Amino acid sequence: MRKRGTSGCRTEEDMISFLPDHLLCQILSHVPTKTAVVTSVLSTRWRTIWLWTPVLDLHTHDFPNFYAFASFISRFLYFSKGSSCLHKLKLDLRFGRPIQYISSELRNLEFVSRRYLDPSYLITQWINNAVKVQHLDILFLHPRIVDMMPLSIYTCVTLVSLKLCNVSLAASEYVSLPRLKIMHLVDNVYANDAFLEKLISSCPVLEDLTVVRHGETDYNLDVLRVHSKSLKSLVVDLDGNSFKYSDEDTGKAVVIDAPRLTYLSLEDYQSTSFVINKLGLSAKVNVNVSFDMDFDTDVIDSSKTSVVGTFFTMLSTVRDMTLSGTTLQVISLYLKHEPLPQFPYLVRFHAVFYNSDLGKLPNILQSCPNLKSLVLELEGFKVNELLVLSSSSVPECLRSSLECVEIRTPIRGAVPEIELVNYFLENSAVLKKLKMCLSRGRMNEESNILMELLRLRRCSPSCEVVVDLEELKETCHNMMRYYNFL
Repeated sequence: MRKRGTSGCRTEEDMISFLPDHLLCQILSHVPTKTAVVTSVLSTRWRTIWLWTPVLDLHTHDFPNFYAFASFISRFLYFSKGSSCLHKLKLDLRFGRPIQYISSELRNLEFVSRRYLDPSYLITQWINNAVKVQHLDILFLHPRIVDMMPLSIYTCVTLVSLKLCNVSLAASEYVSLPRLKIMHLVDNVYANDAFLEKLISSCPVLEDLTVVRHGETDYNLDVLRVHSKSLKSLVVDLDGNSFKYSDEDTGKAVVIDAPRLTYLSLEDYQSTSFVINKLGLSAKVNVNVSFDMDFDTDVIDSSKTSVVGTFFTMLSTVRDMTLSGTTLQVISLYLKHEPLPQFPYLVRFHAVFYNSDLGKLPNILQSCPNLKSLVLELEGFKVNELLVLSSSSVPECLRSSLECVEIRTPIRGAVPEIELVNYFLENSAVLKKLKMCLSRGRMNEESNILMELLRLRRCSPSCEVVVDLEELKETCHNMMRYYNFL
């Protein structure tokens, strides 16, 4: 359907404006609030549509100052007071100026009593006013800007998703979040370890939990306890990127009791003890832990040996496992004292190896009798360094189950890299595919490496050696240019 404009030219009918208000609100909920507000200038009908959108998603950077930011939110919440339209409140509060300047701006707010000039009070009121919100996402750049989050968040019966970053959480005697399914807690300050445990266990249908603590804060998490009968995904990141060895036991620990867990990501360079109960048979795990171990020595005491052995025994039922280079350093030290527990259900293994630990690969594969897929990343290789893959026999998985090997680190032609490729081709009886890519370098070096790899003998007659297509295309293109075919 078309209509004529005032100039007589035919213009397209504004079909979207014929949609009912609730559909227009749903459309606007998928764009930033800043963009939704701009639609108010389209026509008289659009002037107030954005006020009924179920999402309020704002960033302080979208406003010239905190006064404008606070004024906008307070007026929006006042307009929607008593309504049930607001389902998501997301506030990204990254204050670029000291708190005293923010407080001085608030003195200009006409709609707030002058005794309420504290940003902490305003933010608390905003959260309290969003009483029927389903998704609450709060991020602070400075955690001290709000003394404590309002206690009302602990008893919000509509809350489905709670994401808090850099906030302070006070203890509460009563916590009940009956509908909460997603909870992400990043760099927060908690009353104590016991309250964090209580907060997690008071969510009877929780499925997705993330607990992150990076750097130094006013609160140090000593023991993280996660007890949940409904939890399916758990991400724990406790200073996972800043390993500092201490010769004293930190006393820090992680205790997980979640029988329905299907995904676990554990990055922790602080804890010396881990307890994981009832991990499911189909679970996928990503592990980057150090047990606060000293890697400059070949000796580990019996207590630490027991802790490491127990930890990997608790993971023995997983089907998909990723281990970091640091964790494999722990395993390499452990293997000098004890054999690794068996992983009879493991079918996919992704590992990051330092050159000094790669020699233990056959010993590790001995513990994975039914492995089908192996992904390797290699670090710290020296071109002329020898690789000794120590093993008295060929691992069972190479003889009967391993079908796919992928080396994701570009091959540079280092001796250990060629020996590694040869080890799999020479010993894998049922291997179907060995995938790798070449490091970009000079054309003649690339072609020599490629030819050397393709000449290696294969134990499996059906094995296909696959070199990354883009890398191979570029290598062939360079070869043709070199020989003046292009």
